[in-house]
Amino acid sequence: MYRLSALDAWVREQEQADSRSNTLLNPMNARPQERSTRFAGA
Repeated sequence: MYRLSALDAWVREQEQADSRSNTLLNPMNARPQERSTRFAGA
């Protein structure tokens, strides 16, 4: 058995960590990264 308040807190944490409900974590919203030339056949 769990306290309702503990379950509610857990659900809120999961929603914040889920990229589907937290747009800040969605990789499709990230800025494109520049390709590194460090290992490009020197």
